[in-house]
Amino acid sequence: RWRRFSPSMGWKAFWSEILIVVLGVVIALAANEAVEDWNWRSKVADGQVRLKGDTDRIFVRSAEHYATQSCVDAQLDRLARNVVDSGSTLAPAPTYSDSTVGTSARFVLRMPTRPWTLPAWEALVANGTATHFSQQWQDRYAVLNDGAGQIREHRMEANRLIGRLMALSYPSPLDAGTRRDYLVDIETLRRLNFSTINTGSQMMARMLRDGMAPKPDAVDGYFKDSGTVRFCKQHGLPLADWREVKPAQPGQ
Repeated sequence: RWRRFSPSMGWKAFWSEILIVVLGVVIALAANEAVEDWNWRSKVADGQVRLKGDTDRIFVRSAEHYATQSCVDAQLDRLARNVVDSGSTLAPAPTYSDSTVGTSARFVLRMPTRPWTLPAWEALVANGTATHFSQQWQDRYAVLNDGAGQIREHRMEANRLIGRLMALSYPSPLDAGTRRDYLVDIETLRRLNFSTINTGSQMMARMLRDGMAPKPDAVDGYFKDSGTVRFCKQHGLPLADWREVKPAQPGQ
């Protein structure tokens, strides 16, 4: 015969035990989630510190390109004039050297050639920490990373052209085709430098707006170690003021 089930300690005690077990599980899960959340917050805070070094470098290198654009343009103009004015034999362009770069490197054109990466952000993306940043900060760093990637492509091609232009330092035969090729290289390099400056200026403007830019004194201090800035000053070539770049407007 079926009998009505009844716990030995009574229904009240039975449901009390169930409630205690459920509460224990909930508290354990909440504690585990709190610990995990704290760990991610700690990783995000550490990531922000590491990213500061990357973003500072992006800013000052963008500022260096902005400041030296007119200097680079003046050098390119001089090289182009030399190609156009030369007769059947190219008049060798003057070469310069910089003993501060380990070896005495020779060049006919002096312009910034810096690495453009955000290694800290790439590492944070790889280990999953980046997804725990606020959406606003994820968007900011993603835009900077994309901009640095674009500039990196420009700089690789620019470095190749800088090497090709070393041929201008030799008294080589100069026919119409060779003259055209030299001028194409010069103008391609000018365009690549402009694209770098345009992208860099946009990143600077966003960082200024978002409070990510380094102190002005830090930027000026970086310029003291810039070989390109030093070269431009030594040869009386024009420089711009990076402070002309203004913070971006909201939504830009």
